[in-house]
Amino acid sequence: MTVEIQRMIEVPLREVWHDESRVFTPWLAENVEYLSEALGMDLELIGTEMPVGPFFADIVLVDLGSERRVVVENFLGATDHDHLGKLITYAAGLEGSYAVLVARLFRPEHRSALTWLNENTASDAGFFGLEVHAVRIGDSAPAVRFDVVVEPDEWRRKVRERPRLSDTQQAYLDWWSEFIPALQAAHPGWTNNLKPSTRNHLRIPIGPGLRYGVSFAWPEHAKGYTLRVTLHMEDGDKWWPRLEPYRREIDAALGGVAWDRLDGSKASRISVYHGDANPLDRAAWPTYRSWAIETLGRVREVLQPLIDATAP
Repeated sequence: MTVEIQRMIEVPLREVWHDESRVFTPWLAENVEYLSEALGMDLELIGTEMPVGPFFADIVLVDLGSERRVVVENFLGATDHDHLGKLITYAAGLEGSYAVLVARLFRPEHRSALTWLNENTASDAGFFGLEVHAVRIGDSAPAVRFDVVVEPDEWRRKVRERPRLSDTQQAYLDWWSEFIPALQAAHPGWTNNLKPSTRNHLRIPIGPGLRYGVSFAWPEHAKGYTLRVTLHMEDGDKWWPRLEPYRREIDAALGGVAWDRLDGSKASRISVYHGDANPLDRAAWPTYRSWAIETLGRVREVLQPLIDATAP
C-alpha cells in the first residue's frame, strides 16, 4: 500500500497580506480565534488602532477568563527594537496585562528580551512572542499557523509568589481546574481557556458582544448560591429584540428560563438556573458539573441557530 505524502510549503507572508496595517491587522482583528488558540485564552476584540498618546496600538483584546487586557503589536518582518519598544509602550499606556508581539521571525536578542521581561514581572502580567507563518500543500489555498516562541512561565511564578487565597477563591480555582477539562472533552473547540481562575464565572465568546457563561451566582430571587448557564448580550438593545420574539419557543425548549434586561445596564441575559448550588460543597461538584455541561449544550443547541439567523 502506497501512502502519498505532500510537502508543506512556506508562503511569503506578503503574498497573502500585501499590506501590514491595511490588510494583516484588520484580518487578525476579525479572526481572533487564531490568537485564542495559540495563547490558550478566550479572547474578544476591544478595538484596533487604539490611541496611546500620539501613537496607535494595533489590536487590543480582553481575555474573558481573567478579564485582563491583551495588547497586540504585529509585524510581517523579523523582530526589531522599534516594534518591541512599541509593544511595551502600548501595553503600559493601555494597562494591558498581557503583551503579544507577532512577527515573521524572532531574532534571538528579542526572544531573550521577552523572556527576561517575563522573569521580572508580576504574576498578573506576561509577554508572548508569536511567529506567524503562511503555508500551503500543493496548490491549496494558504493556511495560517502561529507558533508560540515566548510565553510566561506561569508555574515558576506561582511557586515563587504563592498567593494566599480565601476558602472561596481556592474552591473556585479547584472547581474550574476540574470543570474546564471536562467541558473541553464534552464539547471540543468551545473554549480555548486553559487556565482556571479564582473567579465565580467562565465566559465563552461566540461573537462581538455575545458570550455563553457558566457561573455561581446569588441572584435577587434566590436565598443562596445557585449555578447558572447564561447567554450574555453586551448590547441588549441590539440582541433582545431579535431573540424576544422566539421567547415562547425558547422557554418550551429549555424550561425555567429567566429573561433579564438588567436595569441600569445596557447588557441583557437569558439564563437557566440549577437551583441551590454551593461552590464550597465539593461532594456535590460532580452533579453540578454534569448539569452545567449538559445545560450549556442544550442552551447552545437552542439559541445558536436563532443567533445565526438573526445576526446582522
